[in-house]
Amino acid sequence: MSWAPPPPDRDRERDHLTGPTDAAPWSTPPIPAWSPRSAYGQPEDTPPTRPAPPPQLRYADWGERVAATLLDWCLLFGVLVVLGVVGGIVEPLEDLAGFAWLASLGYLAWLNGAKGQSPGKALLGLKVVREADGSPLGGVVGLVRGGLLGLLSLFTVGIFFLVSVLWPFRDSKQRAVHDIVVSAVVVSGSPKAPVSPRLLKP
Repeated sequence: MSWAPPPPDRDRERDHLTGPTDAAPWSTPPIPAWSPRSAYGQPEDTPPTRPAPPPQLRYADWGERVAATLLDWCLLFGVLVVLGVVGGIVEPLEDLAGFAWLASLGYLAWLNGAKGQSPGKALLGLKVVREADGSPLGGVVGLVRGGLLGLLSLFTVGIFFLVSVLWPFRDSKQRAVHDIVVSAVVVSGSPKAPVSPRLLKP
């Protein structure tokens, strides 16, 4: 009986060229086979680079959200200190301190909606997004979300603020009450921004 070579392993060849067939559906497209050989006088091909995988987002936990809020409050406190110093020199500006505080809170709420991040959230890699599709809420919805927390906390002497802050402990998606009202979630895993004036830009 004459010997014949075994038939080629088509599955192995296919996996070598296109990657394993059980790759996750969200994985990057397979890279075709590459050989450094080239025709005489022709430049050698360079191997294609695989793009970095997208960040893995998860619901931000309570500690991360509190830390981001404290960073924002430190920023607001700095604004008040500057206004207080300037107000001590220029008396008319002293009356604007309260308005500046409210305006700063409103701007942070608008940033959370317009680009999904206040300065504190950007530093920690958190984002406020729509629960349905992960897109930004929009500036107006961000103002509604922040205004809801502020006004109801004022009218209930802080009770609503306490309830909203503690609500993530019983919610599977770590949402506060003002998140649920506007169908928003806070996610973690975005690239952390460096400290720079860009944190305050929309």
